[in-house]
Amino acid sequence: MAGPYEVIRSLRVTKFSSSIRTAALCATLMVIAAGCSRDVAQPWHYWIAPLLVFSGLFLVLFAGPLAYYRKVWRLKHRGR
Repeated sequence: MAGPYEVIRSLRVTKFSSSIRTAALCATLMVIAAGCSRDVAQPWHYWIAPLLVFSGLFLVLFAGPLAYYRKVWRLKHRGR
């Protein structure tokens, strides 16, 4: 018997974090979009590669430092 302060966890219920759900959804959509064909190069390969590179650079060089400024640096130096 569980006391009033013991936590009972169900083994059947599992929650995935939003990053795992997002990755699974993106992987599923990529497989569907590719059409599961055996062709080596798809037409979208030529425009998606620069898009992914520039998106990654944007996140690393702009969005990351901006988020750091808003969440950490600005709050740390607010009273000066």
